[in-house]
Amino acid sequence: MKKFHFHSLDALRFFAFLKVYFLHVPVQGNFPVFGLLKSGGGIGVCFFFVLSGFLITYLLSHEKLHVGQIDFKKFLIRRTLRIWPLYFLVVLVVFMLPYGFKESSGLHMVGGGYNFDWRYSFTFFENYKMLLVDNFPKTTPLSVFWSLCIEEHFYIVWLIGLFLLPSKYIFRFLSGCFVVAIAARLIEPHLFAYQVIDANDLFTNMDYFASGGLLGYLVARDYEAVAGFIQKIYAWVKYLVILLVIIVVIFQSYFLPNVQGSFFSYIRPTVISVMFTILLSLFIPKDSRIRINSKVLNYLGTISFGLYVYHLIFVHMVFQYCIHHKILIDNWITLSTYILITLGGTIGVSMVSYHFFEKPFLSLREKWTLKKVAVAES
Repeated sequence: MKKFHFHSLDALRFFAFLKVYFLHVPVQGNFPVFGLLKSGGGIGVCFFFVLSGFLITYLLSHEKLHVGQIDFKKFLIRRTLRIWPLYFLVVLVVFMLPYGFKESSGLHMVGGGYNFDWRYSFTFFENYKMLLVDNFPKTTPLSVFWSLCIEEHFYIVWLIGLFLLPSKYIFRFLSGCFVVAIAARLIEPHLFAYQVIDANDLFTNMDYFASGGLLGYLVARDYEAVAGFIQKIYAWVKYLVILLVIIVVIFQSYFLPNVQGSFFSYIRPTVISVMFTILLSLFIPKDSRIRINSKVLNYLGTISFGLYVYHLIFVHMVFQYCIHHKILIDNWITLSTYILITLGGTIGVSMVSYHFFEKPFLSLREKWTLKKVAVAES
Protein backbone atom coordinates (compact mmCIF):
# COMPACT_ATOMS: atom_id res chain seq x y z
CA MET A 1 0.00 0.00 0.00
CA LYS A 2 1.34 3.40 -0.95
CA LYS A 3 0.65 6.00 1.70
CA PHE A 4 0.74 9.68 0.79
CA HIS A 5 1.04 12.10 3.68
CA PHE A 6 0.44 15.84 3.39
CA HIS A 7 3.33 17.53 5.15
CA SER A 8 2.91 20.11 7.94
CA LEU A 9 -0.75 19.32 8.62
CA ASP A 10 0.09 17.61 11.90
CA ALA A 11 1.94 20.71 13.11
CA LEU A 12 -1.01 22.89 12.12
CA ARG A 13 -3.28 20.52 14.01
CA PHE A 14 -1.20 21.04 17.15
CA PHE A 15 -1.42 24.84 16.82
CA ALA A 16 -5.21 24.49 16.56
CA PHE A 17 -5.24 22.43 19.76
CA LEU A 18 -3.05 25.01 21.49
CA LYS A 19 -5.59 27.72 20.71
CA VAL A 20 -8.34 25.59 22.29
CA TYR A 21 -6.13 24.85 25.30
CA PHE A 22 -5.43 28.55 25.91
CA LEU A 23 -9.18 29.23 25.84
CA HIS A 24 -9.70 26.83 28.74
CA VAL A 25 -6.88 28.15 30.93
CA PRO A 26 -8.58 30.03 33.80
CA VAL A 27 -7.04 33.40 34.64
CA GLN A 28 -7.85 35.63 37.60
CA GLY A 29 -5.80 38.65 36.68
CA ASN A 30 -5.11 41.03 33.83
CA PHE A 31 -2.96 39.41 31.12
CA PRO A 32 -3.27 41.52 27.94
CA VAL A 33 -0.88 39.43 25.83
CA PHE A 34 -2.10 36.05 27.03
CA GLY A 35 -5.64 37.36 26.73
CA LEU A 36 -5.14 37.68 22.97
CA LEU A 37 -3.98 34.06 22.77
CA LYS A 38 -6.88 32.92 24.95
CA SER A 39 -9.65 34.95 23.33
CA GLY A 40 -11.69 33.19 20.68
CA GLY A 41 -10.05 29.82 21.27
CA GLY A 42 -13.00 28.07 19.71
CA ILE A 43 -11.55 28.95 16.32
CA GLY A 44 -9.15 26.06 16.88
CA VAL A 45 -12.09 23.67 16.59
CA CYS A 46 -13.11 25.45 13.37
CA PHE A 47 -9.69 24.58 11.95
CA PHE A 48 -10.13 20.95 13.03
CA PHE A 49 -13.40 20.85 11.09
CA VAL A 50 -11.85 22.37 7.96
CA LEU A 51 -8.93 19.94 8.16
CA SER A 52 -11.28 16.98 8.62
CA GLY A 53 -13.34 18.17 5.68
CA PHE A 54 -10.22 18.28 3.53
CA LEU A 55 -8.78 14.91 4.55
CA ILE A 56 -12.01 12.89 4.58
CA THR A 57 -13.27 14.35 1.31
CA TYR A 58 -9.88 13.71 -0.27
CA LEU A 59 -9.96 10.07 0.87
CA LEU A 60 -13.53 9.42 -0.25
CA SER A 61 -13.21 11.34 -3.53
CA HIS A 62 -9.91 9.67 -4.40
CA GLU A 63 -11.47 6.25 -3.87
CA LYS A 64 -14.58 7.19 -5.84
CA LEU A 65 -12.66 8.71 -8.75
CA HIS A 66 -9.78 6.26 -9.03
CA VAL A 67 -11.24 2.97 -7.79
CA GLY A 68 -14.80 3.43 -8.97
CA GLN A 69 -16.69 3.18 -5.70
CA ILE A 70 -16.23 3.80 -1.99
CA ASP A 71 -15.86 0.79 0.29
CA PHE A 72 -18.56 1.71 2.81
CA LYS A 73 -17.60 -0.92 5.37
CA LYS A 74 -13.86 -0.26 5.32
CA PHE A 75 -14.30 3.49 5.74
CA LEU A 76 -16.58 3.06 8.76
CA ILE A 77 -14.19 0.59 10.38
CA ARG A 78 -11.18 2.88 9.83
CA ARG A 79 -12.93 5.87 11.38
CA THR A 80 -14.30 3.75 14.23
CA LEU A 81 -10.81 2.52 15.10
CA ARG A 82 -9.58 6.11 15.18
CA ILE A 83 -12.26 7.72 17.35
CA TRP A 84 -14.19 5.14 19.33
CA PRO A 85 -11.53 3.47 21.54
CA LEU A 86 -10.34 6.65 23.29
CA TYR A 87 -13.76 8.30 23.21
CA PHE A 88 -15.52 5.40 24.92
CA LEU A 89 -12.64 4.77 27.31
CA VAL A 90 -12.90 8.29 28.70
CA VAL A 91 -16.72 8.36 28.72
CA LEU A 92 -16.82 5.00 30.49
CA VAL A 93 -14.24 6.03 33.11
CA VAL A 94 -15.95 9.32 34.01
CA PHE A 95 -19.30 7.51 34.06
CA MET A 96 -18.02 4.93 36.57
CA LEU A 97 -16.16 7.31 38.88
CA PRO A 98 -18.00 8.07 42.16
CA TYR A 99 -19.97 11.32 42.15
CA GLY A 100 -18.20 12.55 45.28
CA PHE A 101 -14.77 12.00 43.76
CA LYS A 102 -15.70 13.95 40.64
CA GLU A 103 -17.09 16.74 42.81
CA SER A 104 -13.97 17.06 44.97
CA SER A 105 -11.32 16.44 42.32
CA GLY A 106 -12.42 19.01 39.78
CA LEU A 107 -14.01 16.60 37.34
CA HIS A 108 -17.22 18.53 37.91
CA MET A 109 -16.95 21.99 36.40
CA VAL A 110 -16.84 24.86 38.89
CA GLY A 111 -19.45 26.67 36.81
CA GLY A 112 -21.89 23.79 37.08
CA GLY A 113 -23.88 22.27 34.23
CA TYR A 114 -26.19 19.32 33.72
CA ASN A 115 -25.56 15.87 35.19
CA PHE A 116 -24.07 13.01 33.18
CA ASP A 117 -26.69 11.61 30.78
CA TRP A 118 -25.40 8.31 29.38
CA ARG A 119 -28.08 8.22 26.67
CA TYR A 120 -26.42 11.14 24.90
CA SER A 121 -22.77 10.59 25.89
CA PHE A 122 -22.61 6.97 24.72
CA THR A 123 -24.44 7.63 21.45
CA PHE A 124 -22.49 10.66 20.19
CA PHE A 125 -25.42 13.01 20.79
CA GLU A 126 -23.86 15.08 23.58
CA ASN A 127 -23.93 18.11 21.30
CA TYR A 128 -27.73 17.89 20.98
CA LYS A 129 -28.18 17.46 24.73
CA MET A 130 -26.24 20.71 25.14
CA LEU A 131 -28.52 22.44 22.65
CA LEU A 132 -31.68 21.09 24.29
CA VAL A 133 -30.79 22.20 27.83
CA ASP A 134 -28.74 25.23 26.69
CA ASN A 135 -25.87 24.33 28.98
CA PHE A 136 -22.66 22.31 29.27
CA PRO A 137 -22.32 18.87 30.85
CA LYS A 138 -20.62 19.46 34.18
CA THR A 139 -18.62 16.23 34.00
CA THR A 140 -15.12 16.81 32.62
CA PRO A 141 -14.12 16.39 29.80
CA LEU A 142 -17.56 15.89 28.22
CA SER A 143 -17.98 19.64 27.72
CA VAL A 144 -15.58 19.48 24.75
CA PHE A 145 -16.92 16.22 23.31
CA TRP A 146 -19.60 18.07 21.34
CA SER A 147 -17.07 18.56 18.53
CA LEU A 148 -16.27 14.83 18.46
CA CYS A 149 -20.00 14.16 18.11
CA ILE A 150 -20.17 16.56 15.18
CA GLU A 151 -17.16 14.79 13.60
CA GLU A 152 -18.99 11.47 13.83
CA HIS A 153 -22.11 12.93 12.24
CA PHE A 154 -19.92 14.45 9.52
CA TYR A 155 -18.37 11.06 8.69
CA ILE A 156 -21.80 9.50 8.27
CA VAL A 157 -23.30 12.29 6.14
CA TRP A 158 -20.21 12.56 3.93
CA LEU A 159 -19.91 8.82 3.49
CA ILE A 160 -23.55 8.44 2.47
CA GLY A 161 -23.47 11.54 0.27
CA LEU A 162 -20.31 10.69 -1.63
CA PHE A 163 -21.20 6.99 -1.81
CA LEU A 164 -24.59 7.61 -3.40
CA LEU A 165 -23.80 10.60 -5.60
CA PRO A 166 -22.21 10.20 -9.03
CA SER A 167 -18.71 11.69 -9.12
CA LYS A 168 -19.84 14.62 -11.27
CA TYR A 169 -22.17 15.80 -8.48
CA ILE A 170 -19.64 15.85 -5.63
CA PHE A 171 -18.68 19.46 -6.31
CA ARG A 172 -22.34 20.51 -6.29
CA PHE A 173 -22.95 18.59 -3.06
CA LEU A 174 -20.08 20.39 -1.33
CA SER A 175 -21.15 23.78 -2.68
CA GLY A 176 -24.71 23.19 -1.50
CA CYS A 177 -23.45 22.58 2.04
CA PHE A 178 -22.65 26.29 2.34
CA VAL A 179 -26.30 27.13 1.72
CA VAL A 180 -27.39 24.49 4.24
CA ALA A 181 -25.03 25.89 6.89
CA ILE A 182 -26.18 29.48 6.54
CA ALA A 183 -29.84 28.41 6.45
CA ALA A 184 -29.34 26.32 9.61
CA ARG A 185 -27.80 29.27 11.43
CA LEU A 186 -30.82 31.36 10.47
CA ILE A 187 -33.36 28.73 11.57
CA GLU A 188 -31.86 27.20 14.71
CA PRO A 189 -32.18 30.28 16.99
CA HIS A 190 -35.94 29.76 16.64
CA LEU A 191 -35.67 26.09 17.67
CA PHE A 192 -33.29 26.27 20.64
CA ALA A 193 -32.67 28.75 23.46
CA TYR A 194 -29.28 29.84 22.06
CA GLN A 195 -28.34 31.76 25.22
CA VAL A 196 -25.34 29.66 26.34
CA ILE A 197 -25.02 27.06 23.58
CA ASP A 198 -25.38 27.85 19.89
CA ALA A 199 -24.38 26.37 16.52
CA ASN A 200 -23.58 23.05 18.16
CA ASP A 201 -24.53 20.60 15.42
CA LEU A 202 -23.27 19.45 12.04
CA PHE A 203 -25.65 21.53 9.94
CA THR A 204 -24.63 24.91 11.39
CA ASN A 205 -20.96 23.94 10.95
CA MET A 206 -21.26 22.32 7.55
CA ASP A 207 -19.43 25.06 5.66
CA TYR A 208 -16.22 24.29 7.58
CA PHE A 209 -16.27 20.71 6.33
CA ALA A 210 -17.44 21.72 2.87
CA SER A 211 -14.77 24.36 2.38
CA GLY A 212 -11.97 21.98 3.27
CA GLY A 213 -13.86 19.36 1.31
CA LEU A 214 -13.78 21.38 -1.90
CA LEU A 215 -10.00 21.56 -1.64
CA GLY A 216 -9.82 17.83 -0.88
CA TYR A 217 -12.01 17.02 -3.89
CA LEU A 218 -9.91 19.14 -6.24
CA VAL A 219 -6.69 17.56 -4.95
CA ALA A 220 -8.16 14.06 -5.37
CA ARG A 221 -9.33 14.84 -8.88
CA ASP A 222 -6.06 16.38 -10.11
CA TYR A 223 -3.30 16.78 -7.55
CA GLU A 224 -0.72 17.92 -10.10
CA ALA A 225 -2.93 20.74 -11.38
CA VAL A 226 -3.69 22.02 -7.86
CA ALA A 227 -0.08 21.71 -6.70
CA GLY A 228 1.18 23.35 -9.88
CA PHE A 229 -1.18 26.30 -9.47
CA ILE A 230 -0.12 26.83 -5.85
CA GLN A 231 3.56 26.56 -6.74
CA LYS A 232 3.20 29.43 -9.21
CA ILE A 233 2.20 31.80 -6.41
CA TYR A 234 5.12 33.94 -5.25
CA ALA A 235 6.64 32.82 -1.95
CA TRP A 236 6.25 36.29 -0.44
CA VAL A 237 2.52 36.18 -1.18
CA LYS A 238 2.22 32.84 0.63
CA TYR A 239 4.10 34.12 3.67
CA LEU A 240 1.91 37.22 3.67
CA VAL A 241 -1.21 35.03 3.66
CA ILE A 242 0.12 33.03 6.62
CA LEU A 243 0.93 36.25 8.49
CA LEU A 244 -2.54 37.66 7.82
CA VAL A 245 -4.21 34.45 9.04
CA ILE A 246 -2.17 34.60 12.27
CA ILE A 247 -3.13 38.26 12.78
CA VAL A 248 -6.82 37.56 12.15
CA VAL A 249 -6.80 34.58 14.56
CA ILE A 250 -5.09 36.56 17.33
CA PHE A 251 -7.12 39.73 16.85
CA GLN A 252 -10.36 38.05 15.77
CA SER A 253 -12.48 40.22 18.07
CA TYR A 254 -11.61 43.08 15.71
CA PHE A 255 -11.59 41.27 12.37
CA LEU A 256 -14.22 38.59 13.06
CA PRO A 257 -16.68 40.08 15.58
CA ASN A 258 -19.19 37.51 16.75
CA VAL A 259 -22.32 39.49 17.59
CA GLN A 260 -25.24 37.07 17.77
CA GLY A 261 -28.06 38.03 15.45
CA SER A 262 -25.97 40.34 13.28
CA PHE A 263 -25.67 39.73 9.55
CA PHE A 264 -21.98 38.90 9.87
CA SER A 265 -22.67 36.24 12.52
CA TYR A 266 -24.42 34.16 9.87
CA ILE A 267 -21.53 34.27 7.40
CA ARG A 268 -18.68 34.42 9.93
CA PRO A 269 -18.11 30.62 9.87
CA THR A 270 -18.02 30.75 6.07
CA VAL A 271 -15.37 33.47 6.15
CA ILE A 272 -13.31 31.48 8.67
CA SER A 273 -13.67 28.27 6.67
CA VAL A 274 -12.46 29.91 3.46
CA MET A 275 -9.55 31.54 5.32
CA PHE A 276 -8.39 28.22 6.77
CA THR A 277 -8.88 26.42 3.45
CA ILE A 278 -6.62 28.94 1.73
CA LEU A 279 -4.07 28.39 4.51
CA LEU A 280 -4.23 24.61 4.05
CA SER A 281 -3.80 24.89 0.30
CA LEU A 282 -0.36 26.47 0.74
CA PHE A 283 0.91 23.20 2.22
CA ILE A 284 -0.47 20.92 -0.51
CA PRO A 285 2.54 20.70 -2.88
CA LYS A 286 4.90 17.99 -1.61
CA ASP A 287 7.96 19.96 -2.77
CA SER A 288 6.73 23.32 -1.43
CA ARG A 289 9.14 25.60 0.41
CA ILE A 290 6.22 26.45 2.70
CA ARG A 291 6.43 23.70 5.29
CA ILE A 292 6.87 23.12 9.01
CA ASN A 293 9.86 20.82 9.47
CA SER A 294 9.81 20.61 13.26
CA LYS A 295 9.70 16.95 14.32
CA VAL A 296 8.44 18.01 17.74
CA LEU A 297 5.49 19.99 16.38
CA ASN A 298 4.59 17.30 13.88
CA TYR A 299 4.73 14.65 16.60
CA LEU A 300 2.53 16.74 18.90
CA GLY A 301 0.07 17.05 16.04
CA THR A 302 0.09 13.28 15.68
CA ILE A 303 -1.08 12.89 19.29
CA SER A 304 -3.46 15.87 19.11
CA PHE A 305 -6.58 13.72 19.50
CA GLY A 306 -5.37 12.68 22.92
CA LEU A 307 -4.32 16.25 23.72
CA TYR A 308 -7.84 17.45 22.96
CA VAL A 309 -9.51 14.68 24.97
CA TYR A 310 -7.27 14.86 28.05
CA HIS A 311 -6.38 18.54 28.40
CA LEU A 312 -9.57 19.63 30.16
CA ILE A 313 -9.08 16.97 32.83
CA PHE A 314 -5.76 18.55 33.81
CA VAL A 315 -7.08 22.09 33.44
CA HIS A 316 -10.02 21.49 35.78
CA MET A 317 -8.30 19.26 38.34
CA VAL A 318 -5.33 21.60 38.80
CA PHE A 319 -7.68 24.59 39.00
CA GLN A 320 -9.66 22.79 41.71
CA TYR A 321 -6.39 22.30 43.59
CA CYS A 322 -5.71 26.03 43.27
CA ILE A 323 -9.17 26.83 44.65
CA HIS A 324 -8.73 24.49 47.62
CA HIS A 325 -5.34 25.99 48.46
CA LYS A 326 -6.40 29.59 47.74
CA ILE A 327 -3.89 29.97 44.91
CA LEU A 328 -4.86 32.74 42.52
CA ILE A 329 -3.77 32.66 38.90
CA ASP A 330 -3.28 36.41 38.89
CA ASN A 331 0.41 36.81 38.02
CA TRP A 332 2.83 35.45 35.45
CA ILE A 333 4.54 33.09 37.90
CA THR A 334 1.37 31.22 38.85
CA LEU A 335 0.06 31.34 35.27
CA SER A 336 3.32 29.94 33.86
CA THR A 337 3.40 27.24 36.53
CA TYR A 338 -0.22 26.35 35.83
CA ILE A 339 0.46 26.06 32.08
CA LEU A 340 3.62 24.03 32.67
CA ILE A 341 1.78 21.52 34.87
CA THR A 342 -1.43 21.22 32.85
CA LEU A 343 0.05 21.31 29.35
CA GLY A 344 3.01 19.16 30.34
CA GLY A 345 0.74 16.64 32.04
CA THR A 346 -1.58 16.57 29.05
CA ILE A 347 1.29 15.93 26.65
CA GLY A 348 2.73 13.21 28.88
CA VAL A 349 -0.54 11.31 29.26
CA SER A 350 -1.34 11.76 25.56
CA MET A 351 2.02 10.24 24.60
CA VAL A 352 1.41 7.20 26.78
CA SER A 353 -2.18 6.93 25.54
CA TYR A 354 -1.14 7.16 21.89
CA HIS A 355 1.63 4.55 22.01
CA PHE A 356 0.08 2.04 24.40
CA PHE A 357 -3.68 2.40 23.85
CA GLU A 358 -4.54 4.19 20.60
CA LYS A 359 -1.75 2.90 18.36
CA PRO A 360 -2.71 -0.80 18.59
CA PHE A 361 -6.15 0.15 17.27
CA LEU A 362 -4.65 2.42 14.62
CA SER A 363 -2.44 -0.41 13.37
CA LEU A 364 -5.58 -2.45 12.71
CA ARG A 365 -6.65 0.17 10.16
CA GLU A 366 -3.96 -1.02 7.75
CA LYS A 367 -5.94 -4.15 6.84
CA TRP A 368 -8.98 -1.98 6.18
CA THR A 369 -7.19 0.43 3.83
CA LEU A 370 -7.55 -0.14 0.12
CA LYS A 371 -4.32 -1.10 -1.62
CA LYS A 372 -3.02 1.04 -4.48
CA VAL A 373 -4.91 4.07 -3.21
CA ALA A 374 -3.03 7.11 -1.99
CA VAL A 375 -4.38 7.99 1.43
CA ALA A 376 -3.88 10.71 4.00
CA GLU A 377 -5.59 9.58 7.17
CA SER A 378 -6.40 12.21 9.77
